[in-house]
Amino acid sequence: MAIRKFAAVAIAASLLVGTAGCTFTSPIASHIDYAPADGSQANLETLKVRNFVYLTNGTVSALAGSIVNPGLEAKTLKISYTDAALSEAKDVTFTVNPGQKLDLGYNGGQALAINLGGKPGDIVTIKVSEGASSVDLNVPVLDDTFDFYKPIIDSLGEVEPSSN
Repeated sequence: MAIRKFAAVAIAASLLVGTAGCTFTSPIASHIDYAPADGSQANLETLKVRNFVYLTNGTVSALAGSIVNPGLEAKTLKISYTDAALSEAKDVTFTVNPGQKLDLGYNGGQALAINLGGKPGDIVTIKVSEGASSVDLNVPVLDDTFDFYKPIIDSLGEVEPSSN
């Protein structure tokens, strides 16, 4: 009689573990970090770089994205890149005030006219730095295939080149 009870409990436990086992080891999808956009992102000391994309219409190109400062002090972001036409290293800096989100190419902000080379579908690399913290950022090169980027790309002819 004890063997039957033990067998019944063993079968029930096996059935329970066998049918619910995947929930014991399944990762929680909401805890997986990812960029919820087409561009690249990075977290520096305080500043956060969001949705950086390099947009081109075949004639002119520019870097678009957002820089967010959730801190209580103004911070400076430096973007370092190699100019594709001149093969020359260049830097551009932005000061972002506390609590500010600085948009490049979005929400009426002006995109940064730089020449990184590449054609749609390529990846170009820039370096973003804040103080001692720096990250090499692999940025996708996009065109107006996505309707969201069409107004930004259409405005690229109006973008003034940055002075370095």
